[in-house]
Amino acid sequence: MDLTHIVLAALRGCHLLALASLFGTLVSLALVAPAGLREAGAAAAPARARLVVLARWSDGAALLIGVFWLTLQAAVIAGTSSFSGALTALVTVLPDTQFGHVVLVRFACLLVAFPLLDGRRWRLAVALVLTGAAIGMQGGVGHAGATGGAAGVALLISEALHLMAAGAWLGGLLPLCLLAGWLPPRAAATTCHSFTPVGLSAVLVIAGTAIVQAWQLIASLGGLFGTQYGQIALLKLAIFFVLLTLAAINRFVLTERLRGEDDSMIARLLRVTLAVEAMLGALVILVAAFLASGTPATHQTPIWPFSWQPSLETLSDPYGRSLLLSTLLPSLIAAACVVVGRFWRPAFWPSLAAFVVIFALAAPKLVPLLTIDAYPTTFVTSPTEFADSSIVHGQALFQANCTTCHGANAQGDGPAAKSLPIPPADLTAAHFWGHTEGDLFWYISHGIDAPDGAPAMPPFGDVLSSGDRWALIDFLKAHNAGWSMQTTGHWAQPIQMPQFDAICADGSAINLDDLRGRMVHIIAAAGGTPPLPALPEGLNVATIVLSRDHKAKPAGSACVTLEPATWDAFAILLGVPPDDLAGIQAIADQNAWLRVRWRPGDAGDWNDAKSLAAVVRDLAAHPLAAAGGGHAHHH
Repeated sequence: MDLTHIVLAALRGCHLLALASLFGTLVSLALVAPAGLREAGAAAAPARARLVVLARWSDGAALLIGVFWLTLQAAVIAGTSSFSGALTALVTVLPDTQFGHVVLVRFACLLVAFPLLDGRRWRLAVALVLTGAAIGMQGGVGHAGATGGAAGVALLISEALHLMAAGAWLGGLLPLCLLAGWLPPRAAATTCHSFTPVGLSAVLVIAGTAIVQAWQLIASLGGLFGTQYGQIALLKLAIFFVLLTLAAINRFVLTERLRGEDDSMIARLLRVTLAVEAMLGALVILVAAFLASGTPATHQTPIWPFSWQPSLETLSDPYGRSLLLSTLLPSLIAAACVVVGRFWRPAFWPSLAAFVVIFALAAPKLVPLLTIDAYPTTFVTSPTEFADSSIVHGQALFQANCTTCHGANAQGDGPAAKSLPIPPADLTAAHFWGHTEGDLFWYISHGIDAPDGAPAMPPFGDVLSSGDRWALIDFLKAHNAGWSMQTTGHWAQPIQMPQFDAICADGSAINLDDLRGRMVHIIAAAGGTPPLPALPEGLNVATIVLSRDHKAKPAGSACVTLEPATWDAFAILLGVPPDDLAGIQAIADQNAWLRVRWRPGDAGDWNDAKSLAAVVRDLAAHPLAAAGGGHAHHH
């Protein structure tokens, strides 16, 4: 991030900070302060007047900083570094971009709200709605506004709720801190007590909406720990937990002490902790602004920073489960004693100390039970989209580089296998799917060492390009799936359709992305489009004909693939030689998972519309979950 973008992020953060202060102050005037002001006597009127002044200053600061932010952002969009160029760019950015539209509406809300800030009842309610809308529309100028479809709508709604909740809680901390100093101690305690439902509701909304945003913008442990975006999100999360801790101390310790006794020292301590909480709240907003200015983790390559990753593989093994339970049992008993201690006070602190000691002793034994090895590329995913050309290219690479050890069928029985101290891996075995694409990329790039440190497999990082290594992984996945189909008659592991191109009867070109959301009926035909069964209306099925004849023409509602790589890739996935593929059919569900295969002579003739429709309906009713994450951007 260069200096210009750092300044942009700082301006965005200060603008959001002013908006949060404005919204939080109005929430305080409407919901938090009234109970304390009623107890404050003569101090009530001046305290309320000062809150109004704070709201006005916050409104003015949001407008002023927003103008600077808008101007610099327009200059960046236009690619100009001069002030006059930035002003010229504003003429285009304001009326012609979503960013300009959102900022103009926000400025209008702030201007209309300004004369209403000192009002009560309906005037205060209108000001709250306007300022809530102003802070809530921030998603329209960030990642949420650039995301399309249902994911974009979910992001926009979640970010609006997230920001309004943050404004009510974090923006309300400064007025709460000021009221704690302006009001008598017991009135201040009452005000803090009134803040509890607002703060608690806001925290719940923030937590819930953060999960939605993390799912869309981070998506994985690799994205969280292995990207700059995820690491900034972790910093924000850490500050958030410190804030929660301080909030709990303020509410359940200091506020309760102050309500019970008029103690000036407790009042001062409360003001200090509230001031710290307000500063941390401001820091969270600034960190969030830098987060919003960065590239989401779903668009970054994650570099895993640890040599291990969490895993629940132990739970799949009976012996592993019993070992884990026996390791955890003393800690669970101690934890139960801690819970009992909440009701029988003499037992609480001893049982808590026992729990800490027992868990500390058990932790070293738990680590190997709940983790597996990981590598810097463990969470990296293939950039090839599992394309048909990549699978076929990977097959050629495998034959040229790997068959000597792994054998022609990748079963670890190549000519050199017997001479090796450690037999090569059987790449058709089920354990193949226990490795991520990133793990496989690391093994191919850096090789594999034997337990004694000697190389068990040589590295290919200097022999094959990055693209070649990914193509090799695509082939291994397709071959493993095809071997499973060849030997068992079904795909033991879910496998996606490869990315391919097809031509339809109306002349349009489509690829796999255009078929998502529809069932796909795949027919391998030696010549042109074969007769298609007339499926009942209401079945959302796309028919894709695989052809080796580059002159084949699509007919009816079918689309035809003409690239030889598509035919060969499906042959690998179906576990047959390319010359034997003709006549075989397959069905993929609406999430592009290949589900079932049919060959001439198999039960249930798929050339019969009734039989085919029954299979399609059954698979449509039981789809596998959509693969991958992320979202598409509209520019």
